[in-house]
Amino acid sequence: MRVLLVSPQPFFELRGTPINVLNMCRALTSAGHEVHLATYPIGEDVFLDGLTVHRAARPPGIRSVKIGFSKAKIALDGTLAVTVARLALTRRFDVVHAVEESVFFCVPLRRLAGLPLIYDLDSVISDQLRYSGVVSSERLLSGVRRIETAALRSSDCVITVCAALSDFVRAEAPGVRVFQIEDPPMPGTDRAPREADVEAMRAELGLAGRQTVVYTGNLEPYQGAELLVDAAGSLVRRRADAVVLVVGGDPARQEELRRRAARMGAGETLRFLPPQPPDRMPEIMALSACLVSPRTAGQNTPMKIYTYMSSGRPIVATDLPTHTQVLDASTAVLVRPTADGLANGIEAILSDPAWASALGEAARERVERDYSFERFRERLAEVYAFIASRRGRRS
Repeated sequence: MRVLLVSPQPFFELRGTPINVLNMCRALTSAGHEVHLATYPIGEDVFLDGLTVHRAARPPGIRSVKIGFSKAKIALDGTLAVTVARLALTRRFDVVHAVEESVFFCVPLRRLAGLPLIYDLDSVISDQLRYSGVVSSERLLSGVRRIETAALRSSDCVITVCAALSDFVRAEAPGVRVFQIEDPPMPGTDRAPREADVEAMRAELGLAGRQTVVYTGNLEPYQGAELLVDAAGSLVRRRADAVVLVVGGDPARQEELRRRAARMGAGETLRFLPPQPPDRMPEIMALSACLVSPRTAGQNTPMKIYTYMSSGRPIVATDLPTHTQVLDASTAVLVRPTADGLANGIEAILSDPAWASALGEAARERVERDYSFERFRERLAEVYAFIASRRGRRS
């Protein structure tokens, strides 16, 4: 099929949804589909056989866009909507695949152009606005929820990334077909680490003889960044050999967390690295005695969890649905979402290397069985087979 894939994100940037979109492009083009990706005018160029990228116009003064809601994102969504409308009216497509909020301006295409619509739901936008603190008005949040529900009910099918979102869709739009497709590990990370590079990195970062706890990803509040820093403050009083390596986040956010750590007497326990390319992640994770995910809000499972699992390193994560729909006691240490809870979990892992190794191996086996790129491609093929059958019945 000729697919109009709409992604309201920078493409490509090394963060959750753009990585998922890249995986979709790889899977769809390898299956023989012709993919036209409409996206923001921001990000690195990606070249795949069968993929054409259409970038929206750049609003004046906008050179980047942060994660989450912002005025820049509203402006970029506006120019993207114009690009999508132009493409739909001047070219022939067989299906529109709308990611996240782009569904709101793609719904009319289902009616006006007679195109089947796939809603790719990575998060509940009304919930995201609530827990991020961007919107506090319950009336406004209820209005956003009504718009979301209308979009769900107008879609031919919905793709979700976790069980919590699947349950949400079934509650809000009974009868709409739901396909649950979890993220595979980040491309480029599913290889054995190079031991010489690991040791060189360990020496460069001053980690020799230290028990290293690694966090990777952005440092938005919902990811539990403050919780991690507070846990480091608790951990430093128990384990003099422990160090927490934080990989990711922008410089301003890292500086905020450095100041917080210094106030707690944990300044020497925390180390920071800027975001790293995927091909360096196997070595970074191989530095770790354990990997942590202190997330405190949200329904979808963090993409990093699948990469963590693939590494075979033990995982400590908060005992919340965002994690427990993928992890359990056989594959991770699940802890209360408090500083002491996180510190206790880390200390338990550091104190019992044999048990920790068994947890890591169990997680690696599960991700290879249930969440590999091959499984992702098979599940996405089921979505497009469903759309093909719908188009056949309409014809």
